[in-house]
Amino acid sequence: MTIHSTPKRMFAASLLAATLSGLAWPALALDADDFATKVAAVASQGGARMSFASVEPDGDTIVLKSARFEAPGEPPIEVGDITFDGVEDGNDGSYHVDQMSVDDIVVAKDGVRLTVADLEMSGLTIPAKSTYESLDTMLFYGGFSTGKITVQNDSKEVFSMARLSLEVDRADDDSSVGMQMDGSDIAIDLSQISDPKARQALRELGYTNLTGDLKLDGIWDVDAGTFDLREYALSLDDVGRLAMSLEVSGYTLEFIKAMQQAQAAALANPDPEAAKQARGAAMMGMLQQLSFNSGSIQFEDDSVTDKALAYVGKQQGVTADQMRQSVKFLLPLMLGQLGIPALQQQISAAASVYLDNPGSFTITAKPASPVAVPVIMGAGMGDPRSLIDLLNIQISANEPTLLCCKE
Repeated sequence: MTIHSTPKRMFAASLLAATLSGLAWPALALDADDFATKVAAVASQGGARMSFASVEPDGDTIVLKSARFEAPGEPPIEVGDITFDGVEDGNDGSYHVDQMSVDDIVVAKDGVRLTVADLEMSGLTIPAKSTYESLDTMLFYGGFSTGKITVQNDSKEVFSMARLSLEVDRADDDSSVGMQMDGSDIAIDLSQISDPKARQALRELGYTNLTGDLKLDGIWDVDAGTFDLREYALSLDDVGRLAMSLEVSGYTLEFIKAMQQAQAAALANPDPEAAKQARGAAMMGMLQQLSFNSGSIQFEDDSVTDKALAYVGKQQGVTADQMRQSVKFLLPLMLGQLGIPALQQQISAAASVYLDNPGSFTITAKPASPVAVPVIMGAGMGDPRSLIDLLNIQISANEPTLLCCKE
């Protein structure tokens, strides 16, 4: 009986061992030290070196203890513990992380204290090596959010934002990356402004506190190398909405790689001042690879124009309507000093329309074809007036709101 049953027992034991080995393999493959090293490597590419005291793994959770960032010539930023949940080995040297969370970040300097609460990232991809040959070889994340952000000056809160969030939409074929950012419930305390005259003027305008929100909508066409910032807008209640758009070309993976290499080279310089200068020179060199496609700036009034006319008019002993007419009369005379007749006429006509019925004031620049950034810089230093024709600048009033929609 014993002899005949032995093969069966050996087969069952082998099957059980293989099964248990297969179940245990994923946990054994997760190398916490390798993961931490690669996180520090990609996080240090932005010009600030990341370090941490220790690594604490627990299943698919890895914690980097007492993390900090150090940049040349700047005091270190103590981040605290960084927790990565749902870490998976990509089996090619890369890692995927479901969610990353950070202790509250506090940065203080010269009496100013910045606090960022509940910082989180989701859907992170940590590459095996950042070569920037494709989206898979660079740090990527699907979402970013914070809790309350505050700025204190001498222990008095002067700015706060309830939440900042960013969603990243990566195309299935990696041809484009879209992003939408929202900053909600902004609050600014104007009573803390140090200049008493400015503080008094704002009070008479009716502004002791400002509230509003921030929005951003953009898309990066990876293949074409164009970045289209379709909307970047700050809205302040009872003041107005300031929005801008910008499209540039030349923003390729190669450009990003060169920029990271320049930052790494500057970071390796032991002289902090020389590192800053080298980084600045490198950024100027990078700009030469970009071209300007189009751009616009628009202000949409929310009562501030009439308030400003009433305030200035009161200072001069006239009504708001009298002040309005005075500005319309004097503006062409003041613009005559520019020596650019075509632009003067545009500004004067748009300002007249806007002052009669404050709606929106828009400046657009859309050249017939992309213009290299060095050409724009050269024109600006040589003859700024030439930029009007070079960029095809147009000025208008009470046009449709500059607001792009998600595609």
